[in-house]
Amino acid sequence: MAEEKKEISGTGSLTGEALEAEDVLAGAEEWSSTETWLVVGSFIAAIIALVIGMILVPTSILH
Repeated sequence: MAEEKKEISGTGSLTGEALEAEDVLAGAEEWSSTETWLVVGSFIAAIIALVIGMILVPTSILH
């Protein structure tokens, strides 16, 4: 069966009928492994900074 897409305009809001996942991802470029490592590295750096901050802040308040 062929699905019919409804043309919705003028409402100014997004609905489930107006926004399809395939439409959003249609023009997306491929995700490279370098970008994956940058994102993973950023999360690792954030976790390390959070742990160091959690150690330093309480000790600086107590002294």
